[in-house]
Amino acid sequence: MAVSLTALMRHLVSDTGRDFFKEGERQGLTFSQIKSLNLLAQRDPMTLKAISDEIGLSLPAISRGVDSLVKKDLVRRAEDPTDRRAKRVSLTAKGRRTFEGLLELRLAGVRAFVNGLAQDERDALAGGLAPLMERPEIGALAPRR
Repeated sequence: MAVSLTALMRHLVSDTGRDFFKEGERQGLTFSQIKSLNLLAQRDPMTLKAISDEIGLSLPAISRGVDSLVKKDLVRRAEDPTDRRAKRVSLTAKGRRTFEGLLELRLAGVRAFVNGLAQDERDALAGGLAPLMERPEIGALAPRR
């Protein structure tokens, strides 16, 4: 089952990624910056260290990427009130809109995939996904639409 799920994920990511990454590139965003926006959309605010640990890049690399996002007014950086040495990063309204726009491109691609399935395939997929969407760590990531 893991092999099948991986194959489906790979298909969806490659099939829906073209427009997603084209738009990210058009906006001057790197892959790690998009990943940072994704993290912040889920767990805003975060420290630079937490973003670094989660993405797996060095703190200086994350800091440079965040500096660029600050200049684009996509995130703001502030002192952590409990630890003045730490910096907290949060999405701006523009940053949230930007990430939601990228997510909408991904969602459009997945919708096209689902619409291309036969009815019995859609029914089977819906039946398999329903109990998984009840899991808080999965359901919380569903777009609010």
